[in-house]
Amino acid sequence: MMTVSRIIMKWGWLDMPRINTRVTFNTQAAMARLRAASNDALTVMGMQALRDATKHSPIDQGLLQDSGINHSDDRAVDLKFTLRWDTPYARYLWHGKVMHGNPTERTYGPEKISFTSALARMEWAKYAKDVYGEDWKSVFQAEMKRRAGG
Repeated sequence: MMTVSRIIMKWGWLDMPRINTRVTFNTQAAMARLRAASNDALTVMGMQALRDATKHSPIDQGLLQDSGINHSDDRAVDLKFTLRWDTPYARYLWHGKVMHGNPTERTYGPEKISFTSALARMEWAKYAKDVYGEDWKSVFQAEMKRRAGG
C-alpha cells in the first residue's frame, strides 16, 4: 500500500492556502486487476492469432486446422497463450517436409512439400505473425483500453 500526501502551492506573489490530502493506493489490488485484464486481453488477441494462423495452415481433410482449435489454449494464464497444433504430422508440415511410410515407420523429407492451398505456408504461425502482427497488437491494446474503462 502506498500513501501520497502533500500539495503545497507558493508562488511568492500569490499565497495559496496549504492543502493537505491523503491518497491511499492499494498496489496489490491494482496489480491483480491489471494482470487479470492483461490475461483477458491476451486471450482475445490469442484467439484472433489462432484464426489468422489457421487461414495459412495446410489443409487436406481439416484435421490439422481442427487440431489447432482443439489443442490451443482457451484462455491466457499467467500472461501466456499457446497456439498448438497436435497431429502426428504437424511438425513435418510446419517444416514443409514430405512424410513417407506408415504411422509406425515414418521417414520425412528431404523433399519439401508443395501445398495445395494458395494461402498455406510452412511455419504458418510465423507467417501469420509477420502479416497480422500489428493487427494483433492493436487488438490487445484496444481490449486493454476497454477493460481499463478508458
